[in-house]
Amino acid sequence: MSRLVAWLCLRLRTVTALFLVYVVALSFIPVIHQLFIAQNSWLGYGTGAYAFQGPSYFVLFNDPYDGSSKPNIHVNPSFAPNERISLVEFSDWTSYVDGYNMFNDFNATFRLVSPTMLDIIYTRPGLTLHKLIDCSSPNYIAVKFVATKEVTAHFELWKWLLTDVNGVTEQNASKPTVIGNATSIHFTFTDQSTSASGTGEISLSRIPTAIEVWPFEHGFNRVTVDFINSEMTFSVSGTVNAVGQSSPYWSYNDLPYVLPLIAIIVVSIYLWFERHAEQDKTRPSRSRR
Repeated sequence: MSRLVAWLCLRLRTVTALFLVYVVALSFIPVIHQLFIAQNSWLGYGTGAYAFQGPSYFVLFNDPYDGSSKPNIHVNPSFAPNERISLVEFSDWTSYVDGYNMFNDFNATFRLVSPTMLDIIYTRPGLTLHKLIDCSSPNYIAVKFVATKEVTAHFELWKWLLTDVNGVTEQNASKPTVIGNATSIHFTFTDQSTSASGTGEISLSRIPTAIEVWPFEHGFNRVTVDFINSEMTFSVSGTVNAVGQSSPYWSYNDLPYVLPLIAIIVVSIYLWFERHAEQDKTRPSRSRR
């Protein structure tokens, strides 16, 4: 009988140990998915909506029923690597090709060229336009427009809130102002939600006909780029630095990293109580001897 009880206790200990290992292993699934599966590839969700998570940038492309975030490029700040701060947003609502609105006047379809490249195909009679979003580089996100013929294009890039664009501030550009036709757009910004400031750069593959800034509440909220060509590539990069960040920064995106820690702490507490419970059981038997 005593052997049976000992065998059952051993089996119970084995099952308990396996269950504890299972709980800890299970807690690592979200972080493994985020680090190795969900990163560095486009993931589709909903109808025609995609997201890309890389080590430095997060890119969102909205569904066909929304003309915003086409795409919206976010930077992952070093002080909070799981936080996403919008760097620049391409808007189909306010962009035009040959006078036709990209959201209302084109039919858009989608296909994945590769795990890191999304191709959005805009079509209307007599014109096809490809918008290729290439996330293969860790240093920048490339948004390339390729048309089947030479077009007159007006693209709008939004950001709340730009404080300086190519050295131009709201103080010396209180109304929509053409700032030139350079192939590089440098800007600074302040993110209100995180009290962080940042810098960004948009490199253009060709010289545009005009670059214009639009003032809005102590800064600029958009930059427009006009060009006449069949191709144009916007290479977007940026960084964010913490400003007055005294307390630890928390984001719900940190949850996959917190779950394993919680599981290990809970299991450790359980093992500690079990060990002390066994010690309390053995003390009376030792005293009788």
